[in-house]
Amino acid sequence: MQAEVNTKELIYLYAFIPTQEYEENKLTDIKGIDPDYSIEFYVFGEITAVACLVKHEDFAEEVLQKKVEDMKWLQEKAYHHHERMNTLHNTYTVMPLKFGTIYEDKNRLEDTLAEHKENIRTVFQNLSSKEEWNIKIFTDKKAFIKEVKENSSEVAKKVQEIEGLSKGKQFFEKKKLKDFIEKQADKEIDKYCESIHEQLETFSADTEVKKNWERKLTGRDDDMCWNGAYLFPKDKVEQILQFISEEKDKAEKDGSSFKFEITGPWPAYHFSSFQNQGGE
Repeated sequence: MQAEVNTKELIYLYAFIPTQEYEENKLTDIKGIDPDYSIEFYVFGEITAVACLVKHEDFAEEVLQKKVEDMKWLQEKAYHHHERMNTLHNTYTVMPLKFGTIYEDKNRLEDTLAEHKENIRTVFQNLSSKEEWNIKIFTDKKAFIKEVKENSSEVAKKVQEIEGLSKGKQFFEKKKLKDFIEKQADKEIDKYCESIHEQLETFSADTEVKKNWERKLTGRDDDMCWNGAYLFPKDKVEQILQFISEEKDKAEKDGSSFKFEITGPWPAYHFSSFQNQGGE
């Protein structure tokens, strides 16, 4: 129920969904990001916008810029956004929008939809019966470098070359050897991760390779060496999970330091390319 407040209202936009799916299964009574309002579904032809009214005094652009600096507020609201997106994803083909997408009014929103409706239809088609999964690979780089130093044929070849040099040249080349070993380790890590990625690509409708996170973000004692988002057809997911499980077992059996982390299914955050225009 709408609160009785004497202030201008803005529109907080969560996502777009196909109208046909919404009409077949209407969700109701979902609390919005402003707890004084419920989520509403605005139907614009074949496209339905999932939104919530919010108070201008809380979500105007200049106010929002300050509020996102408050980590407690940001975590609470971002978590709400994510949870609502999961709720929608469980029922509809969802084109998720970024946290903090605000429109001044329905006219601005309608203008945006009119301008981009063909692109939105295409995205719906691309996302239909698919879901996003995130796959990360980790390894302890220090341990891996040590392993490469002891077992790599390339390193052994380099050491042999250095031993064949004069004493003076050996001194300088041995100083460079550490960098050579580290680069060789990086090459082998990349080669392994790329081989996994290439196999996952054969199952995927789309992929996006993301930046690796540092340890202070992961909270882990090993290093992230691969961070990929994949758009998998739903009927392939069981096969993909089996593939990852087999790779985990193989890495463990071989004494490899590679470890996998797979999470999902998620709304297709990385595969819903759409640039809002007309928003505040």
